[in-house]
Amino acid sequence: MNVIGGPGEHVQLTDRLAVVQWLRVFLAAAVAAIGLLDGDAREVVPLVAAYLVLTAGVEIVRRRAPAVIHPTMSWMLLLDGVFLALALVFTGGAESWVRPLVFFDVTAVTLVVSYRTGLKLAVWYALLLFLGHAAASAGLLGDRTTGSFGDAALNSIGLLLFAIGAAVFSSVNERALRRSRAELHALVELGFELEHVRTADDVALVLAGHTQARLGFPRALVLVRDGDDWQGATATADGVDRLSSPAGIGPLPEQVLRAEAPALVRSLDDDPVLDELLPLGRNVAVVPLVADGEALGVVLAEWGRGPRAQIPAVTVETLAQSASQTAAVLRNAALLSEIEHLATRDGLTGLANRRLFEETLQREVARSHRRKAPLALVVLDVDHFKDVNDTVGHQAGDAVLREVARAMVGNTKASDLPARYGGDEFVVLLPDCTGDDALAVAERLRAAVAADVKAVPVTVSAGVGAMPVNAGDGERLVAAADAALYSAKREGRDRSVRSARVAEPGEVPDHPAMRRGAGAAERSSRS
Repeated sequence: MNVIGGPGEHVQLTDRLAVVQWLRVFLAAAVAAIGLLDGDAREVVPLVAAYLVLTAGVEIVRRRAPAVIHPTMSWMLLLDGVFLALALVFTGGAESWVRPLVFFDVTAVTLVVSYRTGLKLAVWYALLLFLGHAAASAGLLGDRTTGSFGDAALNSIGLLLFAIGAAVFSSVNERALRRSRAELHALVELGFELEHVRTADDVALVLAGHTQARLGFPRALVLVRDGDDWQGATATADGVDRLSSPAGIGPLPEQVLRAEAPALVRSLDDDPVLDELLPLGRNVAVVPLVADGEALGVVLAEWGRGPRAQIPAVTVETLAQSASQTAAVLRNAALLSEIEHLATRDGLTGLANRRLFEETLQREVARSHRRKAPLALVVLDVDHFKDVNDTVGHQAGDAVLREVARAMVGNTKASDLPARYGGDEFVVLLPDCTGDDALAVAERLRAAVAADVKAVPVTVSAGVGAMPVNAGDGERLVAAADAALYSAKREGRDRSVRSARVAEPGEVPDHPAMRRGAGAAERSSRS
């Protein structure tokens, strides 16, 4: 019988066994002192010496052969009982000072090893007390006595009651420790999962799944801000699902967000929005997601389990810590998104900047080759823009550029990429678009600029290039569209021209506008 129990019951069992070894040294020293003062030292000293030799042997096994330490320590616990029982006999029986050591040993083993082991050890001691009484009654112990049968029974019952009490309190403590370890592990796992998500709806999915699967809530609902909208996720035993963007979050979460403190509610009947998102919710913990004083969302976790059920305080605390950890991730993700936006957007117009355009161009060219799909590019330039700056000022020129950008965004699809290429020159990257379709887009943009720009009426010229007709790579695609723009300028401006050139791979273009580094002087001449 393995009296130590399974490895899942204990935390750092090896360290606990080391404590038990020191306990044995203490017991040996205490028995030796009692024997020298009140007993027969001639019998006690050899007993203590033999016990210390066994303890030293167990220590050697513990250090050199840890794989076999568990059964060795189990048998040694039984020998501990034999040692103290013999010491009790040699030092005066029922009146010996060794008896408190028995209670001390049971208590220590209950607290250090496990409550089950402590109970088994107490039963073993009680059995040894009865055996000692029986041996004394039979005259096997000479003139020694272990007390009357009543004393032996009373001592055994007292020891068992003491062990049961210690075991009950120890089991409560162990369960609390196991739950704390599990919830701490859950927080660590949540941190690992949050490292791999960046968007608000993905964060909601992670927190909802964590709340339901790891914290023991049957259902969970997470709502997080995404700009002016809300994103959400729900989790049940059947899995985790996204919510379609809810119109709002209801008055209860709003109150919790304002208070920045968790709330526990019996039902959601008084909140129609939440009652629809989490139908028939009972015993619900509502915890805000707040970082740096900013309300980022809310998590609702249903405990259920009847009208009188109470959510354990440690579980609510763990949920609050999970919400705090998630809110920090949401805040960092929002800051990172803002930084990325600033790094890839033109500060004046809000369009993609040249860096983002060039990165996207590389990806779309690779995609075009891989899927054998068309790819087109429109290059636009504001006609006589230098005159605008010279006559009405740079502020008016900036207003013209912003209005041109708005016209471009309003007349392109979400899959297109309008960008400011530099100065008064703009580009629009058109995936899955042929040259003819791109020419129609250019004409639509040209008409929109003429109609919508009010700061100073202007026109634009446009050049169109397409893959694979005009170019085989991104660099030549830009050069082809740029050359077409040069033609539009030369032909009188306020028009769209499609590139007629067929560029072969590896060909060095002759047109000056298609040469790399064709430069600022030529671009200024176009305006």
